[in-house]
Amino acid sequence: MALRGVFPPLVTPFREDGAVDLVAFERNLEVYQQADLEGCLVLGSNGEAGSLERDEKLSLIRAARKGTPGRTLLAGTGQESTRATIELTRAAADLGADAALVLTPSYYKPQMTVEALRRHYEAVADASPIPILLYSVPAFTALPFPLPLAAAVGAHPRIVGMKESSGDMQLLGRIVTSVPASYRVLCGSAPVLYPALCLGAAGGVVALACCAPKVAAALYHAYQAGDHARARRIQAAVTPLALAVTSVHGVAGLKLAMNLAGLEGGFTRAPLLGAPPELAAQLEPLLAQANAVL
Repeated sequence: MALRGVFPPLVTPFREDGAVDLVAFERNLEVYQQADLEGCLVLGSNGEAGSLERDEKLSLIRAARKGTPGRTLLAGTGQESTRATIELTRAAADLGADAALVLTPSYYKPQMTVEALRRHYEAVADASPIPILLYSVPAFTALPFPLPLAAAVGAHPRIVGMKESSGDMQLLGRIVTSVPASYRVLCGSAPVLYPALCLGAAGGVVALACCAPKVAAALYHAYQAGDHARARRIQAAVTPLALAVTSVHGVAGLKLAMNLAGLEGGFTRAPLLGAPPELAAQLEPLLAQANAVL
């Protein structure tokens, strides 16, 4: 298993009636297999994991494993309780996931101290047959990542890294310097992917890779080759699109951008609203700008 490079956080295409469209999901995997990506993440925030039933989650993990031979498969298994997280993590491992991405529990925010989170992650890691990565996304959890937590759990043999999605470069840099060299920090925000790599991030799990996979991979490989001028040019070209499909328009915008790129975004699941049709006119030139940099 490699924890370097670029991973698309797979969307879950839904049909208009709200059912999961596994055929569309599998078609997207075929496209991503042709790009220079390290693997993929199933059941992340862009996959609308919080809106999926358990059987749907398992079917998506199964399909993702089948559709990504030879690539690293990360599965989002974080739940609000430690017990439920352990159960889903074991199920994901049984279905072939290489590692589990565990979202910080956040419903009881005031009580989610470093000690509470440390015990949660270590209990999950102790019970897990596969490596664990922490997942911090304060835009959704409203729980800022406590810097001491990374160091507190970094020595655990099955806690191998984290996805840091705040976009806060000062925080990411401090995390990188506080953990063992073997601990992989993955950037979860494409608008700052290049600076994150410069600060020591091992790669990125970024929505940009869902709608422009070759461009996202090219940015990483330009950095790895030491071609910083090219990496900066790619970053400048993709940042408007990366912002549009995340903080500005969210999952609905990402799915529309995928449709425009010839992939299968599908519908969102209620209560998320779909993207307004007029948004296409804004996203098309951003896609063109991003792809023109190759």
